[in-house]
Amino acid sequence: MNIFLSNITPMKRITILLALFVSFSTVAQKPPIKFGNVSDEDLAMTVYSFDSSAAAVVLADYGESEITYNQTNGFELQFERIRRIKILNKEGYDWANFIIPLFKRNNKDEKLSGLKAVTINLEGNTAVTTKLDKDAIFSESINENWDHVKLTMPNVKEGSVIDISYHITSPYWANFQDWEFQSTIPVRWSEYKASFPEYFEYQRFMQGYVQLKVSDQGTSRKVITLRNKERTGGSGFSTGMTKTNYTTHNIEHTEYNYRWVATDVPAFHEEPFMTTYRDYISKINFELAFIKMPDSPIENYLGSWDNVTKELLEANEFGGVVKRSNFLNKTVEELVVGKEKPIEKAIAIFHYVKGNVEWNGNYRLYTDGNFKRILDDNKGSAADINLMLVSMLQKAGLNANPVAISTRNHGFIRQHFPASTQFNYVICALQIEDGILLLDATERSLPMTMIPERCLNGSGLMIVEGQAKWINLSSPVKTRTIVEASLGFEGEGSLKGQVKVLKDGYDGQQMRISYHKNGEEAYIKSFSDKSGWNVLSSKFENLKDLNEPVNEMHEISLEGENNLNASILYINPFLNNAVKENPFKSENRVYPVDFGSPFEKTSLIKVKIPDGYIAEELPKPIAIGLPNNGGKYLYSISNMNGIITLTSLMSINKGIFTQDEYPNLREFYNQIVAKQAELIVLKKK
Repeated sequence: MNIFLSNITPMKRITILLALFVSFSTVAQKPPIKFGNVSDEDLAMTVYSFDSSAAAVVLADYGESEITYNQTNGFELQFERIRRIKILNKEGYDWANFIIPLFKRNNKDEKLSGLKAVTINLEGNTAVTTKLDKDAIFSESINENWDHVKLTMPNVKEGSVIDISYHITSPYWANFQDWEFQSTIPVRWSEYKASFPEYFEYQRFMQGYVQLKVSDQGTSRKVITLRNKERTGGSGFSTGMTKTNYTTHNIEHTEYNYRWVATDVPAFHEEPFMTTYRDYISKINFELAFIKMPDSPIENYLGSWDNVTKELLEANEFGGVVKRSNFLNKTVEELVVGKEKPIEKAIAIFHYVKGNVEWNGNYRLYTDGNFKRILDDNKGSAADINLMLVSMLQKAGLNANPVAISTRNHGFIRQHFPASTQFNYVICALQIEDGILLLDATERSLPMTMIPERCLNGSGLMIVEGQAKWINLSSPVKTRTIVEASLGFEGEGSLKGQVKVLKDGYDGQQMRISYHKNGEEAYIKSFSDKSGWNVLSSKFENLKDLNEPVNEMHEISLEGENNLNASILYINPFLNNAVKENPFKSENRVYPVDFGSPFEKTSLIKVKIPDGYIAEELPKPIAIGLPNNGGKYLYSISNMNGIITLTSLMSINKGIFTQDEYPNLREFYNQIVAKQAELIVLKKK
């Protein structure tokens, strides 16, 4: 956009001079560090005083974003950063690797410049600096919108200090840099400054639980001076004298200035059952709401989800390729011939796509628009596979639409900020008689009725003409593992028997993946190692029938644990289905527990009491439940006709538990761990 020049004819050569006036005091402050200038104290540091366990610490992280104007490109977003990290021990070496993400779209890329990096080591009393070699820098295309510039620092050892500095110029005003004040290692100083003209309106919101030391905002007045250079007089073959006229025009505007500082920020520690840590880490986020240039109407950027839906439907690499690809018509006709029911047609098309295109591991929201190449290569991204699935289902006359989602490792969607950049993946929604069936043909180890666990992340946006519609991303199949065992004593005390394990849902998928990837022998060894039992023989059922639970049967024994000459025998009959430790170690939790989907773990165990012994002590039965039907645990045990029968059922009935529900959930697990550790005591008569 070039609104300042709207009244100047194309024949004019225009020179734009930018004059900057009144500075805002906080923005004018110098960065907290100077590149390459490290104090003796930091070089000599061996332990970070605020966290003695830290493998590395961010000594300072400084960033500054500003929207500027130039003659050639108009308004541009400038981002400057300098970061300093102290490596304290070998476990911190990974922090010597650095990634700079660069956005791209329609042949317009963000530009990286001024990249410099050094490693500084204290050798004796001398600071020795090693510069980053250009050969250690390379670029990698991540997807259709992102490249990653990657670098690995040289001469890194325990005690090294790393400095990195770079500049990014971006034509994408909507890509205003967010800023993370917190990391997975401690941060001693984190500072971010942002400046932009009054013509840009950004919505800003903080997330996380770190208190900022500084949060300043203010305004300053700035002037853009437009100097116009125009020749008048002779033209063509005229020999008359030409004259150059200069005119200037000043445009004064308000600039908004912000500065935030956090100090002594503790490391963010990931805990079990959470999505990406970026959903909860302390950071400030920016979303461009609208632009209002002088003498121009408001241009909305944040818009609405209806607009996002329209944008995706019209995109050549999304809705466009679904509508096109007419070469698929013949294949669809062949697949559905003789099939009258819509679900039969859908099954045939789903298995065709799943069987002919292998997922290459790339997530992606957009395809490159060439389904012929994808079929020829027999490989493709999630977008390639699932948009092709949508296209073929639609060509069969079925009501199918894409669903744009954000995977669990990408983060949750903020529905109050409509933007397609929040999505990184696409699946398919098929309308059937019973409702909507979610489809994803990337995973060959899952049945048609289940989408991958990575997709179980809140809601997805169904991309269909008309009003935007959100779809709940949940699995209709409950994940469960059932262990049935019948055990008895033989010889001088070895415990032998049979065990049957049924795995359904995502447990069944994980079993199949492990079995096919590592082989039967390795799988059996893993079962033996986890349970502590010797496996004498094994049999497997339904490994290929994904619509049925997978079954495994094992003949097992436990040698030398018991001696039938002993006066007392202690038995723990649980195999590898026990909860051996509480995954929730922390007393408090400041973010939700996200299991992804409900699940059950059931154990049905029978133990025959050996001749000459009686059951001296059996664990007491319990029944506990979580509030609001969040889950339950039932444990019962009985002794009848010399056979001890134990039933254990653990059920988690929902995918997400809030922070307020955490104490109950933690205690729930405490009681399960304690109960399943209790022993059966047999006493000699």
